[in-house]
Amino acid sequence: MAAQSEIDGKTLGRLRNLAWLSPDQLEGLAQSITPQRIKRRETIFFEGESANRVYVLLSGVAKLSFIHGEERVLVGLVGPGEVFGVSSLLPRVTRPFRCDAFSDCTIGAVRPETFVGLVLGTPLERFSRTLEITVGRWWMMLQRYTNFVGLSVRERLAEALLELSAKFGVADARGTLLTLKLTHVDLAELVGASRQRTTEQLNEFEDERIIIRDGRRLIIAPERLRALIEASANK
Repeated sequence: MAAQSEIDGKTLGRLRNLAWLSPDQLEGLAQSITPQRIKRRETIFFEGESANRVYVLLSGVAKLSFIHGEERVLVGLVGPGEVFGVSSLLPRVTRPFRCDAFSDCTIGAVRPETFVGLVLGTPLERFSRTLEITVGRWWMMLQRYTNFVGLSVRERLAEALLELSAKFGVADARGTLLTLKLTHVDLAELVGASRQRTTEQLNEFEDERIIIRDGRRLIIAPERLRALIEASANK
């Protein structure tokens, strides 16, 4: 993990999720952020750690996961401009998930009190207490749910492909073309399965026309993936 040069407000303003902030807010956030380069597969934070930083992904892709039984289960992907590590906005909370760099990343770390003060103009304690009495209970329910529910490789891969298509896809006449180049090994690592099992599942998806291979490119049929996920949830 290595530090890099300072960023400015204009750089942050080009990130879609932060573009709504005022120039003064963006500049203040830029001055408060500590940028770091994270190499692929390095861990940004572990589950169970004290939550004392909010993060902004400046470039690259990160993934959130947790242990279920003996397997590491994918929770979600983080793309450029997304704010993560938000458990630090709740009082007395540890990290429920682990976050790893799925590709080489640049992240920006900022203290939660600074982030809330700049973005919302309110003290962190007041904001945290408000969250605690509103969404805090639902946050705990979410953690219990993720710890008790184990998805199959088929379901995990479907969820991952749908999220990839939403964050790293462009419209194509045949579906959604993934702009992120992924090998079977990459996808296996992403969903916590063996390469062989992942390849078998991709072949099944291809037979079912859920995905289309175009050379080394992957085209996703999002509506078919959603139908598959909904059918699994209703079992």
